[in-house]
Amino acid sequence: MWEVVVLHALASCGSLQSEVALPTGRRPDAAFNNDDVRFVADITTVSDEGLDDKNPFFDLLDLIEKEKNRLGLPIGGLDLQAKSKDHRSARGIQTVLRLPPRKRLPEFVRNEIVPRMRDQIRTGEKVLRIAIDSDDVGLEITIDPEKSPYSGGGYALYDAPTIKDRNPLFYAMKAKVEQLRGAEGITGVIVCDGDCAAFSDRGAYSKYVSATAIAQEFLRQYSSIDFVLLLTIRETRQSRWEIKPPERWVHHLLVVRKGFHGQDQLEALFAAVIGKLPKPIALPVNGAFRARESGYHLGHHGGFQMEGGKIRISSRELMEIMAGLRTIDDNGAMNVGASRNEPPHANPAKNVFLWNLQRGQLPVTVEVIKTGEDDSDDWIEFEFGDRDPAISPLK
Repeated sequence: MWEVVVLHALASCGSLQSEVALPTGRRPDAAFNNDDVRFVADITTVSDEGLDDKNPFFDLLDLIEKEKNRLGLPIGGLDLQAKSKDHRSARGIQTVLRLPPRKRLPEFVRNEIVPRMRDQIRTGEKVLRIAIDSDDVGLEITIDPEKSPYSGGGYALYDAPTIKDRNPLFYAMKAKVEQLRGAEGITGVIVCDGDCAAFSDRGAYSKYVSATAIAQEFLRQYSSIDFVLLLTIRETRQSRWEIKPPERWVHHLLVVRKGFHGQDQLEALFAAVIGKLPKPIALPVNGAFRARESGYHLGHHGGFQMEGGKIRISSRELMEIMAGLRTIDDNGAMNVGASRNEPPHANPAKNVFLWNLQRGQLPVTVEVIKTGEDDSDDWIEFEFGDRDPAISPLK
């Protein structure tokens, strides 16, 4: 997605060719030219997926949740705390969580955690507590049914970079050096945030290195590259009580090789390019989660709008109700099966329909209210008429 929008924006600001073969046979993503600047660049998106694979905290959380549900415990109420260890070297410190390897997690949960859960359930413990502290694994697990339906936990920051040339951002840029070898003129790498902690603003923590410092180190080691453009998403900070969605924008940072003289032209160009990018609707971490999910994210499920004798409900939710996939009492839950195990909650939209039906007021118009292209759902608006004598007492 990043590559598509970046190429589209570049094409709006000058002449753009994509995947033009170099003498080496490589085909970089972009060969750009306008009256002020000309360059060849490759676009890449970087994430912490490799680090997440080595520190599978959320996989372990999901496995324990599934096993406790099989044992008849309520949904949620799980708190998982993972301990960590630091690998120290002359270059710096790297933090890793003390967890079993990802491929061994099911066996570990089955053999080490489930038997202890069963024993404590059998002895009538109301709150289950499991502690494991070995050279390789360090965990503290608490299961409190009173804290259902939410689960969570804590762990040390294993993805924050502490060594300039040993992190996912550096490796992603390094992988593009060969792709650009043989290109004439200005060359660069455009790096987009696909949920990478190096893009986070952690300036207050002195032991972490910034994305700028990592890019500078990359350009120092690979002088054939002239610039790095870093792209991520920022949003306004909000209090926990604010309902209005935060404002989000594309944040860019240009880093150039020492001695490079075309920085002003590139700064002006990329400022114009950013203005051509679509408005972001999610942070990279949430975009990455949505991309991994099966199916499609919820639209206006569970929401409604009322004004006078009209009510609007989610178009997608209505289709799913009519298709038998959910009922209005599911309150727009993403996991319908899990929500039905929880205490029921009154649905305000259902009460509106019921109130009008009991009064004998049927819909007189049903209209589709279209939303913008950045929205994932439309609204269906029902307007109720006067009492219908066919279904209400004569007065």
